[in-house]
Amino acid sequence: MNFLGLLYLQLNQSIGMTLEVATDTALFEGVLKQSDDGVLELEETSIGYEREKRIVFIPISSVNFIRVRI
Repeated sequence: MNFLGLLYLQLNQSIGMTLEVATDTALFEGVLKQSDDGVLELEETSIGYEREKRIVFIPISSVNFIRVRI
């Protein structure tokens, strides 16, 4: 099995867990909702006066690293 296949397998096991995902321009932290078709779907919570959640879509091709919070 190649690296991408192993990555998808691990990501599917991490659905519902909090992840940090770094790209060249941003660091995202949120709950992994789905990983499908080369895209990660994170539910990110904005901290501030109003705690609101937003969905962020990140192409796997732009990911530098992923850290799973246990």
